[in-house]
Amino acid sequence: MDGKLNLFAKFLMVIFFISLGGFPRLGFGKQAPLIRVKVANSLPSLNVVGEDVQRYLYPKNSKKTFKGTKRIKFNCQGLFLSSQKNRKPILLAHLSSPSGFLDLGREKFKGNLMIATNPNGESCDVIYQVDLETYLPPLLSKEMNGAWPLEALKAQAVAARTYAAHKVKTQEVSKIKGHEVYYDLESSEKHQVSGSFTDATQKTVLAQTATLGEVLVSRTDNAIHPIFFHAESAGRTLLPEEVWDHTIKDYYSVEMPYLESSIKWQSKIPLYKIREFFNWYLNKGRDLKFEKFVNNSIIMVTPDRITNYVFRIYLDDQVFIIRKPLLRKYFGRNFFESSSFVVSFKNNFLVIEGQGSGHGVGMSQIGAKRLAEKGYTYRQILSYYYPGFRLKKIY
Repeated sequence: MDGKLNLFAKFLMVIFFISLGGFPRLGFGKQAPLIRVKVANSLPSLNVVGEDVQRYLYPKNSKKTFKGTKRIKFNCQGLFLSSQKNRKPILLAHLSSPSGFLDLGREKFKGNLMIATNPNGESCDVIYQVDLETYLPPLLSKEMNGAWPLEALKAQAVAARTYAAHKVKTQEVSKIKGHEVYYDLESSEKHQVSGSFTDATQKTVLAQTATLGEVLVSRTDNAIHPIFFHAESAGRTLLPEEVWDHTIKDYYSVEMPYLESSIKWQSKIPLYKIREFFNWYLNKGRDLKFEKFVNNSIIMVTPDRITNYVFRIYLDDQVFIIRKPLLRKYFGRNFFESSSFVVSFKNNFLVIEGQGSGHGVGMSQIGAKRLAEKGYTYRQILSYYYPGFRLKKIY
């Protein structure tokens, strides 16, 4: 009898855990799926405030409801021994409120918050769990601007919904990590900046509701693939394989729909940093006589164009063909605001003159705004930037 009761208790725990989004969601039904977004990273401690907060502690398997306004504190230090870093994260708690709002610092979330240990130190991550449609209106204000033309915001809603839906369905983050990480994507430039409830505007809510359940699917296989977007293109949009190491079917490079980029920038990289880059480049299997480069007085970059995605650099009689996104990956966004730039070598500096902002793949957000101002609908904007995809309503 005891064995049957234990089995029944475990069954109830599994049902409860699934209801909190703890296990994978394999498909989309008639309603928007739940999405889990990491909204805070590596916090040594945190406070969550809400009305009639319900708290579930996973390690203790205990649930408690606090009447009235409650501040719940978590001290995340001391959760690991220093020798136990880089371990799998542990789900600590789940918080919800009947009013639907939980405050984390200055941000207000309509949904549930989950607290998990950060595997790289004595700290916690906060994961926001909410349905996909509630997630979108604040995101539109962060990824675009809540006051931009409605058709541009609609295009952004479809692109962001598709990107998030792909993450949920494929569990891509957990697969990359090699274990369950309890979130589908991050609120950051790495994935999408989602914002909190108060970031939503009347326009962003309208853009979300007008495109409810709409995503982009491949014309080739009718499947959801990652849909990328960026701030502004320079000359043309880039293909995924030009920026990253993989191809995504049905992406095409399209010309910028206006004459000139409004964002221009310049960086200078000193010789010692170029040496550091080549040292890193060496570790990727390249054969370079490093001492020769240190004392080299003949360094030349071939004439470059902004539409090139590689450039050639000569070190005496050796030539290296460098993919431009590799420089952005190594030096970061402080030196490279976009993947579209011209490289030259002057006075012991690698001089970078660039246009646009972001990786350059998919829809240009500023381009979408300008097309909307010309009278384009969101469907026309999406067709312009994603000609290999079509709209599909999935719920």
